[in-house]
Amino acid sequence: MRTNRPTAVLALVISGLASAVMSGFGLMAGAWGGFWRGSNSGDAMLGLLFWLLPTLSLGAFALYFLSRNLGLLCSWGILVGSAITIYSVNFKSCLAGQCTTTNPIKIALGVLVLPHIWILSIASIALYFASVLQNKSAVGKV
Repeated sequence: MRTNRPTAVLALVISGLASAVMSGFGLMAGAWGGFWRGSNSGDAMLGLLFWLLPTLSLGAFALYFLSRNLGLLCSWGILVGSAITIYSVNFKSCLAGQCTTTNPIKIALGVLVLPHIWILSIASIALYFASVLQNKSAVGKV
């Protein structure tokens, strides 16, 4: 019987590296843009979420080793939360007249081309893939 252990370990390494990159990005975004800045509390909250969610990515990866389900849930929650935060920031900027389109669907699709979201997606998908492979190998041992 063939084991999936090397593939699961590779998926965990990929997820760990992507999570570490995003945590570094989150800290740099907070240091560069200000950890709590904005003209009002709404702007400040969006700025906080913009750097805080990616920073928590490495924590979600570490949490995976304590509880697979909770780690996966946090990883996917960070991805979705980051996408919503970026959409909100972009939409707010466009309503202020700082972009060429005000179509909310085009703005939402624009979120999908950001490297920020792709790296978080890689981390979440690789963690999910490792979980599936580990579950398959655990079922095969019974």
